[in-house]
Amino acid sequence: MIWVVLMIFISTTITFSQECRISLVGFILDRATHEPMEFANIGIQETAAGAITDSAGYFVIQNICPGEYHIGVEHLGCDPVKVFITIQRDTSITIFIDHHGELLKEVTVSGIRTNEDETQTQNVISSTQLKNQVGQNLADITSQISGIHALRNGSGISKPIIHGMFGNRIAVINNGLSQAGQQWGSDHAPEIDPNSAGIIRVIKGSDAIEYGSQAMGGAVLVDAGPIQNDPHLHGFSGYAFETNGRGHTVFAKISKSIPHLDWRLSGTLRKQGDHRTPDYFLTNTGSNESNASAQFSYHPREEIRHELYYSLFHTNIGIFAGSHISNLTDLASAIARQEPLLTSDRFSYNLFSPRQKVTHHLLRYSGKKFVGNSNTLEWTYGLQSNHRQEFDIRRGDRSDIPALDLQLWSHQGQLKWRSEKNAFTYQAGLQGGWTDNANDYDTGILPLIPDYTKGTGTVFVQTKFSIGKVEVESGARYDLHKMHVWAISQSLPRKIIERDHTYHDVAFALGSMIKQRDIGETRFHNVLVRRSPDVNELYSNGLHQGIAGIEEGDWNLTPETSFKSILTQSVHLEDILHAEVSVYSHWINDYIFLQPDDELRLTIRGAFPVYHYRQEDSWIRGFDASMSTDFSHRLEVRSGVSFIRGNRLDENISLTFIPPLKWTSAVAWSFKDSDIYKGTKLSIEGTYTGRQNHWDEESELLAPPEAYYLLLIKFETAFRTGSDLWHIGIIGNNLLNVRYRDYLNRLRYFTDEQGRSVRVTIRYEF
Repeated sequence: MIWVVLMIFISTTITFSQECRISLVGFILDRATHEPMEFANIGIQETAAGAITDSAGYFVIQNICPGEYHIGVEHLGCDPVKVFITIQRDTSITIFIDHHGELLKEVTVSGIRTNEDETQTQNVISSTQLKNQVGQNLADITSQISGIHALRNGSGISKPIIHGMFGNRIAVINNGLSQAGQQWGSDHAPEIDPNSAGIIRVIKGSDAIEYGSQAMGGAVLVDAGPIQNDPHLHGFSGYAFETNGRGHTVFAKISKSIPHLDWRLSGTLRKQGDHRTPDYFLTNTGSNESNASAQFSYHPREEIRHELYYSLFHTNIGIFAGSHISNLTDLASAIARQEPLLTSDRFSYNLFSPRQKVTHHLLRYSGKKFVGNSNTLEWTYGLQSNHRQEFDIRRGDRSDIPALDLQLWSHQGQLKWRSEKNAFTYQAGLQGGWTDNANDYDTGILPLIPDYTKGTGTVFVQTKFSIGKVEVESGARYDLHKMHVWAISQSLPRKIIERDHTYHDVAFALGSMIKQRDIGETRFHNVLVRRSPDVNELYSNGLHQGIAGIEEGDWNLTPETSFKSILTQSVHLEDILHAEVSVYSHWINDYIFLQPDDELRLTIRGAFPVYHYRQEDSWIRGFDASMSTDFSHRLEVRSGVSFIRGNRLDENISLTFIPPLKWTSAVAWSFKDSDIYKGTKLSIEGTYTGRQNHWDEESELLAPPEAYYLLLIKFETAFRTGSDLWHIGIIGNNLLNVRYRDYLNRLRYFTDEQGRSVRVTIRYEF
């Protein structure tokens, strides 16, 4: 008996020693530069075994048993990364972390890193960066990129500006679908919750050709991203509080994988009250917001994948009461006043008219099939519903009846084929869409945008290939637009005017990239685009509530034709210097813009300035430059500058809403990790915005405001409780409490910008 027990013990020991002698080796690299990350900590959550990388970013963990493990990576100045893997034998892996997030040009898709975007002029905002900016809107997040600004309408509505272009010239792509509702005008912010996104890309170059003629100035791509293949429940939840507006944001995101199916859910609740300038409260500038999304990825076999995505965005936004004036005398006075007519010395969460209420649903189904080793076939169908109501102060207790009630339905479909063979990449696609916009005429007010239907058909092709050290890419696109409009005449008696519009849009792109060994690269892009006018430019007829102005379209407008060139030089000298400079020129024939009239018009809804759509040949040019240095992964210095000029050619008159000079510099210090606190970082950032000295008196109601300087301080840290991680972030904006007005805010005629604000965020990751 003793011999039997002894033999079993020896056999078990030998078996255990054989099975638990697996080695895990690999490299930890910076995702942006592929530089090795020295002194990174790698640990196995289930066993507490770990290692530290050497100067080559290399690590070894030995004596591992077969099984499923969570691998955690931590590095000074970086947010932790967690990877789930199954280990059955000696394994080698490479893990990328975001140490230089501002330089990212690569995207992780379904666990496979792809370089398909190497020749593009684009910037990436990663999931880690989005988590740290929860509570901010899409335009505010993207405006932190050099060359990107935000066009605002008060404190709650904003849209991105790319290289001086905005509105219908910027495509907003929400999980593969062109965001519906943006053609209503510049006072309608994209109905997107950044918390639902896993990654945001801003494209400035030739790759935007895939997203249509509406991407003449560039594209903002918001994507939920892939779901990590992990059988355990993971995610994060948190709370953010902002002092200015006393804003509360609650957010959460969870995901899990089961065999052949991955799923993810997210949600956000947000409530804000009246914002405050350094001297007074901005009455009726609060908002309520509730958002949710669900994503399911079904992969019955390795070569095929189906995905279903749904999102709901609902918001109720107050419009600053001091921008809606009842008579012409007070309106003329309000535009010139240092302090608005309607302010308050008391804070309130109350929302009253004027206000906007928006509900946006998005449903998308997509599939991908891998054909052979180098080909993929993708298909997509998307449905969007956008319901917008705008409420004004109306007589006879009728303020609860909307003054504008629009319902838009949008259908989009795409079929795309992609092939990669050696150094040649080719993709081609077909796209189609149908839009139906209808008004509720029970409002008793003529609609701002008429009823219309619009059908589109598209074919596009893109290629990329290498010639020696030069990578070349090209693309072409054709769009057919057919629009039927039921417009209401401006003259009395009112009658319905039906019109049909047919447009043929084309686009061509050519880009190249030359790598200078390991120190940098040169990228050059040329894009020719013909863009047809959209419905708001053709048929706007009434009060655009968010901008407190009356807009009138012109159905005789002709398509724009633009030619854009971008030259970009990047330099990467290990951790010493990372720099990028872009110079661009954008010629636009028949550029469509809003021109204010001399008149201030009195209506039953109040007194407002009047704008007409016009067009004229124009030229927009400028440059972006950014630089960062990283000393010993502790002290980091960043700086970025943007300069733009735009004018109408025939009369050499400056264009409106061209961003003024902007210069941002920041210094960040990363503290050494302790046994408790990880990733502790302190940043100080200053932003100088110059005065727009190039402006036209006939195109502006008021001279551009003076230059201003804003100071921001950010502190972030993280600590562990077992296997879970807590993040704490504190951001102070406009800490000097500067009183200023922003040239790109269309309500600058009436009020100052908000003053000092501190935002505190607590996030729990599991």
